[in-house]
Amino acid sequence: MIKILLVDREGISSEGIRLIIDKEENMEFLGVYFQQDEVQRMVLKKQPDIVLFQVNQSHSFVIELTKTIKSISKQIKIIYILPSINQAFITKSVKVGVEGFFLSQSNYSNFISMIKNVYHNYYVLPKEIAMAIVHQLQKGDEKQRLHSKLLKKDIDLTWRELDIVYLLYQRKKNQEIAKMLHLKEKTVRDYVSIIYKKLGVNKRLLVINLLENLMEKDNQPSTKSLEKDYQ
Repeated sequence: MIKILLVDREGISSEGIRLIIDKEENMEFLGVYFQQDEVQRMVLKKQPDIVLFQVNQSHSFVIELTKTIKSISKQIKIIYILPSINQAFITKSVKVGVEGFFLSQSNYSNFISMIKNVYHNYYVLPKEIAMAIVHQLQKGDEKQRLHSKLLKKDIDLTWRELDIVYLLYQRKKNQEIAKMLHLKEKTVRDYVSIIYKKLGVNKRLLVINLLENLMEKDNQPSTKSLEKDYQ
């Protein structure tokens, strides 16, 4: 019998999960709990095999509660039900011992088999999440290649400057960069000014052309179209 406890607020989503699990003869639903002290008390009392997290609260709360559960027993398996793909959060989750992930918008016909696989000591990563992580790693490799090419030109950037240069290379605007890196737009503008000086240019168009030439891009966008986008 696989004993399952859900961390979530009581509601339609938690009731749906309860109904899915209750249909399985070899699974027992232990209840829905949300407050940290309550979850901790019920984990100690009911000794679940698996704790499901409906990740609709702050990431720091989820991570800290996961650490608490793992400190009670490393044998308890943790599964996160995610509303969307957040690669940085998933990376942190794996580091604290999460064994399975499931996207809330996915077909729940795979939900039970995912729970069983985690129970039998498999790590479960849906295809959509795996593809996103691979894509992120590929982008990371490209960023490192750009960094190496800049260093060969004796252009040494800080890691934050490199983050911004790479996003400039991807033709992101300051507002987009600020949102992606969780910075103020003014801070991004300040970084861009520093980057202009280090690259020896004074226009965004020239930065993009320089970076594209370094990366040996084919089919570069015309100057006219770039001026329209970045003036």
